[in-house]
Amino acid sequence: MPSPAPPIAPGDLESVERSRRGLWLRLGLSLLLAVAFAAALWPYLRAIPKDLTIAAWALPVFLGTLVPYHLLRAGRWHVLVRPLSAVPLSVTLRVSLAGYMWIALLPFRLGELARPLLLAQRSDVSMHRALGTVAIERVLDGLVICGLFFAASAGREGRAELAALQQATTGVMALFGVALLGLVFMARWPRAMGGLLDATVGRVLPRAGRLAAELSHGVAQGLAALPRGGALLAFVGLTLLYWGSNALGMWVLAHGCDLPLGLADAVLVMAVMNIALLVPGGPAQLGIFQTGVALGLHMVLPGRTIHDDGSTFAFYLYVVQLGTIVLGGWWSQRSLGLDWRAVLDRRATPATPDPPTEPSS
Repeated sequence: MPSPAPPIAPGDLESVERSRRGLWLRLGLSLLLAVAFAAALWPYLRAIPKDLTIAAWALPVFLGTLVPYHLLRAGRWHVLVRPLSAVPLSVTLRVSLAGYMWIALLPFRLGELARPLLLAQRSDVSMHRALGTVAIERVLDGLVICGLFFAASAGREGRAELAALQQATTGVMALFGVALLGLVFMARWPRAMGGLLDATVGRVLPRAGRLAAELSHGVAQGLAALPRGGALLAFVGLTLLYWGSNALGMWVLAHGCDLPLGLADAVLVMAVMNIALLVPGGPAQLGIFQTGVALGLHMVLPGRTIHDDGSTFAFYLYVVQLGTIVLGGWWSQRSLGLDWRAVLDRRATPATPDPPTEPSS
């Protein structure tokens, strides 16, 4: 039986209320942001197409491609969690699916904390340690999707927007590279990173500095999951299969909507869409998702085609992907008996991480 959610101490009630007020404020702001994105993309893509006609075979086949897409996305996290604790794959898979539901639904990517919080309910892996694995996954995903963008856009010329996006993606890739170096530094010298945060942030905001230093200590332990050797190859291989299944599904759906996309075009649209999703958006990624799809299609197809068949493609891509993410996450959360309130209230109290020790040379 899952353990019940820990009670809230009287002194924490005010903090919880502030957290809830902050959440509602972010929800309101994110809705405004979603409306702004929808207004900006309207000349290029209809949010709700006039014609929803699609080939009869397209949706069943597209749904079939989403099975490996979701399983590979969720299952590869197990490669990172396994070095921290003997968590069964069935638990890691369902925690991942539940966490991805919250990433999809909550604004400003607040759902990134869901997996660490939920995993702490079903294992002895603390939230801070699990957060380290999420950081690794996000950084490597960013590097892979930027690499796929450059591979798919190579040799394409004639569009000023593509050149501008290539320049912007170069900057994004550099940021992910710096983030990866920072994670490696944190894993190798956790005490030094904690001391640096305490000496910098802590001098201006003492409480925030202490919290940041404690968080870095816990995350450093999670970074022990940084894959090496065969595990590294397994994680990278699963990541490439995951993105490949995503691109294949988009290619199938595009042909069902009469969009003349080649497989390389589908990879480019997928990459542009996911680069756009790096921008914190509104609830359910509404607006920013469609903006990324419109921008990606604009790189490979004429504008009129995008406005008509492209709108149908974006509509089904969004509704079907989001629907399957929510259904899979809801079932996984219920089957594990996870306390979803922890995601909104941040009430989980995972075990305090042990003080990290410097790795031996």
